[in-house]
Amino acid sequence: MCDCLPRLRRFIAEGWIKARDREEARCVSLLLRRVVQPGDVASLAELTPKPNAARVFNSPLELLTDNWPTPLLKISDPPREAFAKLEWYNPFSGSIKDRTVYALLEGLGGDRVVEVSSGNVALAMGALGNIMGKRVKIYLPTAGSYVAPLLDVLGVEHQVLDVTLTVEALEHLEKDIREGAVHPNQFMNDQNFLAHIRTAVEIEWQLNQVGKKLTHVVAAVGTSGHSSALGFYFGVRHGARLVAVQPRDWIPGIRRVESGVKWLHCVEAEVREVSLAEAMEGVRQFAKRWGLLVGPSAGAVYWVFQQMNSGGVYLLVLPDNLFKYLPLLERFKEISRYGYG
Repeated sequence: MCDCLPRLRRFIAEGWIKARDREEARCVSLLLRRVVQPGDVASLAELTPKPNAARVFNSPLELLTDNWPTPLLKISDPPREAFAKLEWYNPFSGSIKDRTVYALLEGLGGDRVVEVSSGNVALAMGALGNIMGKRVKIYLPTAGSYVAPLLDVLGVEHQVLDVTLTVEALEHLEKDIREGAVHPNQFMNDQNFLAHIRTAVEIEWQLNQVGKKLTHVVAAVGTSGHSSALGFYFGVRHGARLVAVQPRDWIPGIRRVESGVKWLHCVEAEVREVSLAEAMEGVRQFAKRWGLLVGPSAGAVYWVFQQMNSGGVYLLVLPDNLFKYLPLLERFKEISRYGYG
């Protein structure tokens, strides 16, 4: 994907493109999810969201795609104005990973899918697999075992492995792949990144309605698909600065940059560390101020925002809410009590 970024940069900067060669047509085709030939003209306006005003949906997939954009909540006034993107409004996993998984599965061949996940991707893939006619198997690291009861309800085959990191579980997929399962590969599949270029167009459309242009994007590092894509897009459009949040110790759903994230290395970013104790303090502060129970990675993003003093217009990506983490809350309390991180 890094080789496509100079071509997509021109497309994003100008708002339209005439594909000059086969490679440029390929890159634009991947983003637009349609065939673009050399010489064809394409417009970024194709990605502008068309929300369903009636909010009556004829299928579960419409409940996802026609329900975008997810809300932006203003949480701070100028000179340090901030808008929080509430991604738990996505219906299947209650997280930003619904967007990622839909992009990974759309057009994917085969009726058997195997993936590794620590939580939200597992739920999104299980739910969307049911809807899209794919039999899903998920391998979970021990830290992701809290979602196993939810996968049981979805009827999704899963196995909890004695590994710490999601990426350490990848070798366990080999037998399933040999037997015909398809691995969408959330860590390497460029549709993960491209899905969130589309998310960025959605966010820009929302902010245009209130006359705002972003100067900062604060987002947690998971696979790095959404953080890198939003940072790239708004960097090109408005010169915005990406602040990527990584865990100092352990925070569910996010990773350190050196653990092998793919797309963050293709873009400019400032990386900030947050401990689990700080993330949970961010969760508590957000709940007390705004009445919303955000998840730990969202708490980490909010914590970092509160440490920043530069004026501007900030986007805070809040990937999910707290409810699926209820089985882990006692563990969070113990870590905070003993001051780890």
